[in-house]
Amino acid sequence: MNLLLIDDDEVDRAAVLRALRKSLVDCEIAQASTAAHGLTLAAEQQFDAILLDYRLPDMDGLAVLRALRGEKFEHVAVVMLSRIEDDGLAEQCLEMGAQDFLLKDEVNGRRLSRAVRHARQRFSIESELRSSREQLRYLSESDPLTGLTNRRGFESALTAAINRSHRDHDCLAVLLIDLDDFKSVNDTLGHGSGDELLVDISRRLSASMRDGEHLFRLGGDEFVVLMTHCGQDGQAMVLADRILLTLQEPICVNETEQSMSASIGIALLDSGIRDPMDILKCADIAMYQAKQDGRNCSRLYSTHLQEVLQKKADIKNDLKKALLRGEFSLHYQAMIHAVDGSLAGMEALLRWNHPRLGMLSPDAFMSVAEHTGAIIDIGKWVLHEACCQRRQWQAQYPALAESAVMAINLSASQIKHSTLVGAIQHELSSYALKPGMLELEITESALIQDASAMVTTLSNIADLGVSFSLDDFGTGYSSLEHLRLFPIEVLKIDKGFVAAIGRDTKGECLLTSIIVFARALGMKVVAEGVETAQQAQFCTEHGCHVLQGYFYSRPIAAHAFAAAFLHEASHGQQTASS
Repeated sequence: MNLLLIDDDEVDRAAVLRALRKSLVDCEIAQASTAAHGLTLAAEQQFDAILLDYRLPDMDGLAVLRALRGEKFEHVAVVMLSRIEDDGLAEQCLEMGAQDFLLKDEVNGRRLSRAVRHARQRFSIESELRSSREQLRYLSESDPLTGLTNRRGFESALTAAINRSHRDHDCLAVLLIDLDDFKSVNDTLGHGSGDELLVDISRRLSASMRDGEHLFRLGGDEFVVLMTHCGQDGQAMVLADRILLTLQEPICVNETEQSMSASIGIALLDSGIRDPMDILKCADIAMYQAKQDGRNCSRLYSTHLQEVLQKKADIKNDLKKALLRGEFSLHYQAMIHAVDGSLAGMEALLRWNHPRLGMLSPDAFMSVAEHTGAIIDIGKWVLHEACCQRRQWQAQYPALAESAVMAINLSASQIKHSTLVGAIQHELSSYALKPGMLELEITESALIQDASAMVTTLSNIADLGVSFSLDDFGTGYSSLEHLRLFPIEVLKIDKGFVAAIGRDTKGECLLTSIIVFARALGMKVVAEGVETAQQAQFCTEHGCHVLQGYFYSRPIAAHAFAAAFLHEASHGQQTASS
């Protein structure tokens, strides 16, 4: 056994040496009278155990013990020797890493050799425990698929990095990376191929990291980069662009090439952030915005962005209760015959009287309703209320022509829902409405979703005698194929073309061409967004059948609509009959 004795008292060293020689332990003993000399010997040679005096001239025993438990000396067992009988001191030494604590007055050969053997055994057990703990920590913080540090390890690293940044007044950035449409890979190629793709992507991303950039896998198809010493916003954006570029090159998986992209949310450390998860939440908000903005891009978190998303979240929560609370209402906008100015119909437009935000138009909440599925129940309510109102007006104002249609907007989700045809039949029957009194407005963006299934649904509705109009024609996904496939009788020209009248010659030419085109197909043409007499005259002269817009009326409540467009017609009929 190779031992090192560090003690400044020559008499005490001699007593320890005699005790060891009388024991049955075969050992080599090196000596040092100072802490400095002892640490030098410990660094130069490998000892099985060190006998360390608590009081030394150049350093106390605890300081030496701390040095011995540094990286270079972790392999050696330590027995503390002292003339001071102090249980608190003994406890402190053991907590600092000593394996035993002996009083010099009690040292004899048997006790000392037993203490050395036990110290070595305890040290061996402690080393194994430390190794097991390190292995468990590695396993708990390592992603088994990619080998990257996982969410738990990221949270630890982020906490430490934030503390350093606050202390050193340094900048830090978190980039949350979410692969776009990764689910389709699992669905089409299988989870095994998906895992293979994730491993390849993690290798690429790891290879693109530079000093101060640390990659982690949070789980699924989410990765995160912790960027330390980030000097300014631009550096994080440059890193995001580099990541997107890295992903552009196709990856061969299961003998097929896969092109991947990602949405990246960037958040910079703010002096007010103390909870590490706050900065990750900010990055998540920015990543969500990148998804909303078309994917394959990065977005930087801002308080304005959070306010927008918070408003959406509030609307989502409030939307669930809006129907039950009776917060929805319908406003109506007149549709006017171009030739004689008579009422051609009215479009029912949904409004939400939000308890905090006031009166909201569909633009403020319809996308949320579509996403959550609330649009189905809302759509049923709109259909019911509009048909009920149409019946009431027919009974109250006999002069209201049966040909005046009630136009209602349909979303893609409603068209795909199995209950739509039955709901329309039920409302027409309940209110004894002729099918021709109902006109359903659809947009081309709705038609591109599973067109074959929608053709069947719309054809079944058209067979009832209900007409369809194509709304906002001329924008987005305008396609002649839609006019051929779907039972569309009315073309509503987008207000953007009408706005060009008197301002843009090319826009006027496009408007005129659309009118000629629609009339050639035998379709009724409606001009939306008519706001001036000049626009009304132009659309009339060029063949529009119906005009709609603020020039005639804004969308207004039912009683106001009746006062503006129905009372006068009814009064006129009564006067004529008398």
